[in-house]
Amino acid sequence: MRRTNHRGEKLSGEIKRILSEMLQRELKDPALSGIISITHVKTADDGSFATVYFTSLEEDETDVIKGFEKAKGFIRSEIGGKLGIRRAPELRFVADEAEKYGVRIDRLLSQLDIPRDEKPVNVIRLEEAVPLLEDYERFLLFTHIHMDGDTLGSAVALALALREVGKTAWVVVGEELPRTLQFIEYGITKDTAAAEALIAEWYTESAAAQDDDDDDASWADDYDYNDDDDNETDGSAEGFLGVAMDYAGKDRLEGREAIFDRAAATLCMDHHVTSKPECEYNVIEYGAAATAELVFRLLKMADLPITEKVATALYVGIVTDTGRFQYSNTTPETMEITAALMRAGADTQKSYQEIFQSVRAEKLLVERSMLDSMELLSGGRAAIAWIDAKTIEEFGAGEDETDGMSEKLRSIIGVEVSAFIKERPDGKIKASMRSVAEVDVAAIAAMFGGGGHVRAAGFTVDGPLDEVVRNLKEKLEIALNPVDGK
Repeated sequence: MRRTNHRGEKLSGEIKRILSEMLQRELKDPALSGIISITHVKTADDGSFATVYFTSLEEDETDVIKGFEKAKGFIRSEIGGKLGIRRAPELRFVADEAEKYGVRIDRLLSQLDIPRDEKPVNVIRLEEAVPLLEDYERFLLFTHIHMDGDTLGSAVALALALREVGKTAWVVVGEELPRTLQFIEYGITKDTAAAEALIAEWYTESAAAQDDDDDDASWADDYDYNDDDDNETDGSAEGFLGVAMDYAGKDRLEGREAIFDRAAATLCMDHHVTSKPECEYNVIEYGAAATAELVFRLLKMADLPITEKVATALYVGIVTDTGRFQYSNTTPETMEITAALMRAGADTQKSYQEIFQSVRAEKLLVERSMLDSMELLSGGRAAIAWIDAKTIEEFGAGEDETDGMSEKLRSIIGVEVSAFIKERPDGKIKASMRSVAEVDVAAIAAMFGGGGHVRAAGFTVDGPLDEVVRNLKEKLEIALNPVDGK
């Protein structure tokens, strides 16, 4: 049973009330003069800090945050005085992207004629996902293809925590785990075939239980396992919750879509600006450094245990998605969560050794080949390199031996944006991009059907390799040398 942190919730409510009143009467900064709403406040259990989520219908959100930051001292003083507390929480202000997304989606849905048997998109706040964890007994969690530390760490952590309270949870993967991440597998992953067999077993158990209840053996014979209508459940019996971690779109499930669709309900958790809210329930927080941050907060809200293994898996998600805490997405809350994971027993030393200090010779061969192909564009402001599938095969390099190359290119002095392109064995071309300046690589990736973050993004397309390289060069040149402000 979930134990509610009444002190934190009460303090959050009071901060929201006080700040809403201050926006109406006391905060005079021009950046705070528009239509600004405080959607919700999330306060730490010990009351030390609070994240304030807002929406702005008129003012630029960046300007609104700057306005709040200027007035932060005054705001904290007012909160402390009105609540009679000596030290008001440290405050962080974040644009509520989920709320905006929900408004946009509601407007779109109101213009569409959606059949009654179709389920509309539902963008929810993180705390609204807690009842889903409580209502279901069986869970299948999904990583995205070309898995990284965040998608695997987030899925493994939630699965382990659910198991700690007696739930059944497995992580469904569509590929071999990268060598550097195998240490957090903990024996809870299943491939596509094993997951399908598991679901069939659940259905068989449910059919048998129904026979016992109804004494009607014909029920199992007549049951259509592939009928979506029959599979609608309330979380009991064979119904399971499908949870996609670090989910940017169903195409990222690659080969596991049918399994995901058989869930009684689907929940997607993500932090990418290009995320597609395609599930029944979607938690999307663009301000989070990693999906693992969302999972940590969700576990705290649901009062699920954070064991040493759970903490290690979440740490892996955060340390990889923040580039060892060097990327611009690293926030004070990121470090606070990381500290909490370390206190919970996260094995940071093993994580660092396995991920960053365990290199096969094949990776160095890939780096050498990358440097041989490297080109500098726009007077050294961009670096691009590529490698074909034949060369990768000759080196005997695995998927993780080609990771991190775009970061290497980005580290060159003067380079503002980098791109590494590799050809996969199936002929698909995968590109990874990084940026340290004003170039929005997520926007460039979107031109190729991909996505990600402003500073880190990628895409996968059909070949040939030389054509993709040529097209991406053109897009990088245009991004770095815009004409007429475009």
